[in-house]
Amino acid sequence: MHGAGTRRTALPLPRFQCYRALRMPARTRYVLPSTIVALAAGLAGCGSSAVIVESNFPVPLVEPLPVRVGIVIGEELQNFVHAEAIPEQSTWTITLGDANVAMLKPLFGAMFIEARDISNIPAEQANLGTLDGVLRPTLDKFEFDVPVGERDQFVEVWMQYRLFLYEPDGDVVTEWPVTGYGKAELTGNREQAVQRAAIVAMREAGATISTQFANQPQVSLWLEERANAAPLPTDGPVDN
Repeated sequence: MHGAGTRRTALPLPRFQCYRALRMPARTRYVLPSTIVALAAGLAGCGSSAVIVESNFPVPLVEPLPVRVGIVIGEELQNFVHAEAIPEQSTWTITLGDANVAMLKPLFGAMFIEARDISNIPAEQANLGTLDGVLRPTLDKFEFDVPVGERDQFVEVWMQYRLFLYEPDGDVVTEWPVTGYGKAELTGNREQAVQRAAIVAMREAGATISTQFANQPQVSLWLEERANAAPLPTDGPVDN
């Protein structure tokens, strides 16, 4: 992964070679649109590559867990852009915000008997009595490698999500890092190959979340406690 053409080693932070007045970390979680415009203008002489990751993600075929969960998808995740200047190549901006939402919302909808969008942690007062917990995903790391020589013709993407599970009142139950890895053959232009590899990595992370979430020790304990607690009221009418 990048650094300067290195592969599967510790990642040195790339430096902007062409325009030293602008510096940015190699792994940027959220970049304001105005910053992207300024970055592209300042580094126009270096060349630039822009990728917008888009896909229809499959809904997992899993048995829903018997809990009602509030989902907080924050602005940072919805607007996630990775920006990186790669020496001897170009400046890359990789936009993942819409893809994050497209993958995670149906994923959580399939994982629980109810997944409800909420805005805050702790949950709003109206939701406190009807939720078992709150889940907040983040995207902590995004790394990619595009070959510069002729010997390696595969693009690779590695990413790490982190899921924070809370009680409705805001107490932390656990946090769980989830990684995804994707690889795509470099056929055609490099931007398309990066997009394909990113989608593979996201699908791998989504599959891990859907199949392994309930197996995490603190999550398993939380689910057991919910099963032994009195059932939550529902929003629908109650038969007499």
